[in-house]
Amino acid sequence: MTNIPLSGTAPSCNFFENKSQGTENIMSRAPKPPTYLNDIAASQWKAKSKTLSEREDLTAADWSNLELYCVNYAIYRKAVADLDIWGFSIVNSQGSESRNPSLSAKADAEKIMIKMSTLLGFDPVSRRKNPVETEEEDELYRL
Repeated sequence: MTNIPLSGTAPSCNFFENKSQGTENIMSRAPKPPTYLNDIAASQWKAKSKTLSEREDLTAADWSNLELYCVNYAIYRKAVADLDIWGFSIVNSQGSESRNPSLSAKADAEKIMIKMSTLLGFDPVSRRKNPVETEEEDELYRL
């Protein structure tokens, strides 16, 4: 079993800028991906954290959800590549044909990606349900 070093995975304070009167800190710029992410996951981390940062919608509370999304995106991509090479069935150790395990890995990764996408607001429906808070006064509130 390989031990994964956890040092350097927590965000440093210089990434945060308090943009509200509350205790929630919005990131002022996109963070670097954790060093333990593979190339595919790190690429997704950069793209998605930039999107969230530009929307001013990325806080420290989002890090684990973003990490889960990126790791499962990498699993999904590897499973799809494996399915392209080997197909939906493989020859097992007994010599008989069986279902390619990459099908299950792909399906499991898709479920987690969909859930994390919703939590992070990557799809239009979840963005409408949970809009980014702004300091603009709501006209209905004034009435």
